[in-house]
Amino acid sequence: MLKLIKYDDLTLFKNDVIPFLERYEAENNLILGVLLSLSEKDEPFLMATVIKDSKIELVLLQTQPSEIILSKSVNLTLKEIHSIGEKLINTVREIPGFIGEKKLTTELANFFLELKGFQVSFQMDQKIYKLEKVKKIYNSNGKIRRVLEKDHYIIQEWMYHFCNEINQPISKEKADKRTREMIKKEKLFAWEVNGELVSMACATRPTKNNITVSCVYTPVFERKKGYASQCVSALTQSLLDCGYKTTSLYTDFSNPTSNKIYIQIGYEAIMDSTLILF
Repeated sequence: MLKLIKYDDLTLFKNDVIPFLERYEAENNLILGVLLSLSEKDEPFLMATVIKDSKIELVLLQTQPSEIILSKSVNLTLKEIHSIGEKLINTVREIPGFIGEKKLTTELANFFLELKGFQVSFQMDQKIYKLEKVKKIYNSNGKIRRVLEKDHYIIQEWMYHFCNEINQPISKEKADKRTREMIKKEKLFAWEVNGELVSMACATRPTKNNITVSCVYTPVFERKKGYASQCVSALTQSLLDCGYKTTSLYTDFSNPTSNKIYIQIGYEAIMDSTLILF
């Protein structure tokens, strides 16, 4: 029998779920990384676990009004997924959508569609990749470096276009704010050739052994020159050199070019993920 347990205490929630999430650290990079970044002043919309045979089977976390993050599930049947859906309907006031393992997320969405007649919007199909060793070393024509405040103007433009390209558009003002925050936290890196920035990437959501590479973007006029590959390869190697055992990243399932690039660098697909909004 399944139980859905909601939490109000962030510290207790972390203590209960982090060991479970770390069993699949790279697959759970989103939910685990977000959870570890939270402090006592934060107030998530939802913190919950699904218990099966006295053990955690699924973790749910919602920190934004847009979607609930689902952990990787280990052993859930279709009937049990529907049971989780029923429990969510009975205990959670508002369910805006889900992001998580594709099979689980899709089945939950279909359940809500049939039971409640929700309008379902499939926002994005992605693959999660994990790397343990870089296979393709970047060439010496450029170098990776941290993005500095002096780079803010160009990087904020890139951030704005990047978000639009991944179907998560933001305003120029929000792109400016996000860029400023990421530069301050020293998360952004760029590939530099002859003194000019030509591609960017971000290192985010550090966990015990893993860190995620994201926001990979090259402006249109610099594409098809290998800059994104060199940027990601160099950043990945530097993160491994810093002591992380693995790195992970999300790719757009429908973009064979980016998937091919990451595989050449040494990334291996480990899980399909999808974002669905109601």
